[in-house]
Amino acid sequence: MFPLQLNDQIIQSLSKNELKILQYVYGHSSETCEMSIHEFSRVISYSPATVLRFCRKLGFSGFAEFKYALRTNASKQSDQENVVDSASKKLPTSISMERQVMISEMFNNISGTSHLISQDLLERTFAFFDSDCPIYIFSPAGITEIPCDYFEKLLFSIGRQNVYRTASARMCEHLLHSLTRKALLILVSTSGNFGPTERLARVASTNNIPILAITPYSSNSIASLADINYRFFTDQRENSGAEFTSRLPIFYVICTIINCYLDYKQKGDSHDSDL
Repeated sequence: MFPLQLNDQIIQSLSKNELKILQYVYGHSSETCEMSIHEFSRVISYSPATVLRFCRKLGFSGFAEFKYALRTNASKQSDQENVVDSASKKLPTSISMERQVMISEMFNNISGTSHLISQDLLERTFAFFDSDCPIYIFSPAGITEIPCDYFEKLLFSIGRQNVYRTASARMCEHLLHSLTRKALLILVSTSGNFGPTERLARVASTNNIPILAITPYSSNSIASLADINYRFFTDQRENSGAEFTSRLPIFYVICTIINCYLDYKQKGDSHDSDL
C-alpha cells in the first residue's frame, strides 16, 4: 500500500518509468522499506539514478528519506489493516483466502486513493458547487453510467440545482459548443483515455469550459486536460477485450467530495450563526 500524499502536479511530472516505480511501491511499501537503493533498483529493473529522480520529484532528498516517510506513514494504517485481516479470518475456510485477497485489494485501492485527494482540489470543487453555473455530467453507457448517476443524485441531495446528466456524446458536444455562460463539465473514466470522453474533454478545453475529472493515478489524456482532477488507484482488467475494472474507488471519490462539502457547509453555517 502506498501511504504518501501525492498531488496531481507531482503525478503529472512523473515519467512512464517513474509511474511504474510508483506502482511497485504502492503494492510493496513494506518490502521497499527494507531495501537499499541498489537492491530496490535491481528489483524494479531501473537504475539508482532513476530511483533518485523519482524520490526527488516526490519531494524527498533521496531514497533514505523516502523510506523513512514510508515507515512513518505505514504505522498510521496498521490498525485499519488489522481490522481487514480480522474480518477475513472470520470467513468460512473454503472461501476465506479468495475473499481475503479481494477485500485486501479493495482496501488498498481505497486507502491509496484517499491520499490523492487534497484540500486544494476540494476547495476548488466547492467553489463550483456554491455557484449557480450549470453542471454537466457525461454518463457513457456501460458500468461507468452507475457512478455518474450516483454523482448526479448526490448533487441533487445536497440541494445543488442545474445539474444535467447525458449519455449522448454528440448532445454533450453540442452543448459545449453552444454554451454562453460559465459551466462545469464532469468526466469519469476508468482508463483516462476513453475515446468519446477524451473528445469531450478536448472540446471543453478548447471552449474554456472547466473540467472536473475522475481518472486513474497513471498518466492519461483526460487528466492532462482537466482543471480539477481527482485520481484513484485501481487495477485495470480486461477479459477477451471486455473491460471490467472496479468502480469502487470512483464511488469513494464521489462520496468523499460530497461528505466534505456537507462538512464545509456545516462549518460555514456555524460560523455565520456565531456572528
